[in-house]
Amino acid sequence: MKKLSLIAAAVSAVFFVVAIPAKAAPLTPGQQDNLVKIQSILEQKPELIDGLLTSLNMYIDQENKTAVTLKKYHDWLYNNPDLAAFGTDNPKLTIVNFTDFNCPYCKRLDPVLQRLTEENPDVRVVNVFVPLQQREVAGINTNSAQYALNVWKNDPDGYMKVHDYLIRKNGRHDKSSLERVAQVTKTQMLLDASNTLKPTIDKSYQIFSELGLNGTPAMLIGDQILPGYLPYDQLKPIVEDALKKLSLITLADKTT
Repeated sequence: MKKLSLIAAAVSAVFFVVAIPAKAAPLTPGQQDNLVKIQSILEQKPELIDGLLTSLNMYIDQENKTAVTLKKYHDWLYNNPDLAAFGTDNPKLTIVNFTDFNCPYCKRLDPVLQRLTEENPDVRVVNVFVPLQQREVAGINTNSAQYALNVWKNDPDGYMKVHDYLIRKNGRHDKSSLERVAQVTKTQMLLDASNTLKPTIDKSYQIFSELGLNGTPAMLIGDQILPGYLPYDQLKPIVEDALKKLSLITLADKTT
C-alpha cells in the first residue's frame, strides 16, 4: 500500500509539469530505464496496477481539461488590457502569472520575473490577481488586488510604483498599509474599489479553478504550467527554452 501511495504521489506531482497535450516524443534512455523499473515493480506487485491506472487516467483527464481551458481563455489571459502587465509591449513570450499581493511566495517570485523581463526584451509578464488570502480588508472598500487593478486601469504610468510597494510589504496588507502606499504614490483617489473591477477578479478565480490550480503563485510559460515559487537560476533556463522553441516555430513557418 505504501508503494502504491508513492507511485500515485509521483503521478500527481507530474500533473502540472506539462499542461498541454502534445505529440509524444521518443523516450529518452533514462525514461526507458524507468519504464522497465516500473514494469518490474508492477509484475512483482500486481495489486498496484488498478490504483496506478486510475491515477494515470486522472492525470490524462486533467491534462485534457487543462488544454481545453487554456484554449477557451487564451485571449482573455494573453490579450486582455484589463490585466496588469510589465515587460515589452511586443513580446515573443508572454508569462501568465497567477499571483496574490498577500502571498509570501508571490512576493519572492515577483523580483525574479522583473529581472527576467529586464534581461529578455522579448518577454512580457501578465499578472492575474487571485487574492486567495484576503478578499476583504476591514475598514476600507478595496483590497490589494482591486486597488492594483484600479491603478492599472486609471493610471497605467504609475502602476509599477504601486505594484512594487504592494509587493515589498511583509505579511498581509491592511487598511493602514494600503493607505500608506496610496499616499506615497499619490493614488488616494483610486483606493475606493470600482464595481467594474469585480468581474475581472471573478473571472481570474474561475480560470484559476478550471485549470485545477490550488495556490499562488502559478505560471503559464509556453506549454507548461509551473505551480509555486521558482528561483531565478531554475526559472531562467525554462524561459530561455520557451523562447528557443518559439524561435524554431517562427523559422519553420517562414520556410514553409
